[in-house]
Amino acid sequence: MSNKRFKKSKKNLSRKKTQSKYHTLNLKVLDKLNSQGVNTEKINFIDNPDGTKMSAVILKIAEPFIKKYWGNKNRIRVIISLAVTVWNIAFLSPKEQGDRQDKLLEDVLPKEGDAKDMVTLFNLFNELQRRQKNLYPNIRKIIVEYDLRLDKKNIHLDISSAPIGEET
Repeated sequence: MSNKRFKKSKKNLSRKKTQSKYHTLNLKVLDKLNSQGVNTEKINFIDNPDGTKMSAVILKIAEPFIKKYWGNKNRIRVIISLAVTVWNIAFLSPKEQGDRQDKLLEDVLPKEGDAKDMVTLFNLFNELQRRQKNLYPNIRKIIVEYDLRLDKKNIHLDISSAPIGEET
């Protein structure tokens, strides 16, 4: 096989891996929508129509905290999960944002939790919101599903997102 052919087949193999990665995530999204009673027959997934990689966006928003806690997989998972939550909450009304933030604090922290833990989580939440507004004020997509894998050297984050309407 010539080098040219080998490179081309290697490129196709790489493309197939990428497509299967997103295919698995898209199937998760379809299952989630089906379980909520949404008719998914006419849903077609398209790859990155506007060029915005939401995985890169979320990692950039969480970057200072990822650097701070690198090596602690549990903290990295929580930080990325919180960044996704913060991202989606940003598209709610201010009252709904406050309600969701309160519920999040209730769900995450134990009832007899340390006040210091509550302040730390609240500060993390607010800093993620600030970074989202400053870095990506014009991206209007909601994150529908994500898949996170960590190894010793890398974060592998796949995100399925959907555009949302204009602000009212």
